[in-house]
Amino acid sequence: MTDPERPERRKRLFGRRRPADPSTLHGQKIVTSDDLREVFDDGGEVEYLPGYRRRILHGVVLTVLVAMIITAVLLALAIARGDLTVPFLETEEDEPFACPTQVVNFPANEDVTVNVYNSTDQGGLAGSIADQLRERGYDVGEVGNRTLNNNSVTAVVVSGTDGLASALNLQRTISETEYLQDERSGGTVDVVLGRGFAGLVAAGEVDQSSGRVSCPRLNSVPTPATGTATPPVTPETEPATEEPAEQDN
Repeated sequence: MTDPERPERRKRLFGRRRPADPSTLHGQKIVTSDDLREVFDDGGEVEYLPGYRRRILHGVVLTVLVAMIITAVLLALAIARGDLTVPFLETEEDEPFACPTQVVNFPANEDVTVNVYNSTDQGGLAGSIADQLRERGYDVGEVGNRTLNNNSVTAVVVSGTDGLASALNLQRTISETEYLQDERSGGTVDVVLGRGFAGLVAAGEVDQSSGRVSCPRLNSVPTPATGTATPPVTPETEPATEEPAEQDN
């Protein structure tokens, strides 16, 4: 026979079974979404590791540099082919200088103002010729040194449009000179002596008739009488600098 009191004793020994906890499984806490949000909440912003940020930055910089190099190469090719013009890289071509063809009257020496320069290694040449010109009545201004790209010429006579007559006078006084025209105002004339200079024409032998300035090595405008032009001048015959150097002794 069974003991009627056994179930009661069993209940007293083991007690009542507790209800199952839904947040645990086999004694381990179940991690919920609320727990994850509490632990990993970043306020809506993703925080990358420092190494990952550096890789992103390097990638962006490398992409920009490659794009710049490709752009520069394409621009250089376009400029080289002439498909693209850059205004500040373009050089203005000087208009070719034509030797003046107008006939001018021979002026008196007293009406000519001249600056005398020496382009040779012969010391005192400019001063000596300046003194000789003063003795003939010329109004001598500056006396010094000046550089020519090619100083093998006899002399170069330089003036503006207002100094054509004075330039003619000096070309008759110094034979076989080259004439150049610049943008100066007034009638002052520069005479730059070269290594081919041998002296002034004797005062009594100077041709004082009207005429044109002489540009032996320049392209001249063909005249109706001859229809010919003088041979072109080489760049070396032009003055290399407009600034006088050390004063001639």
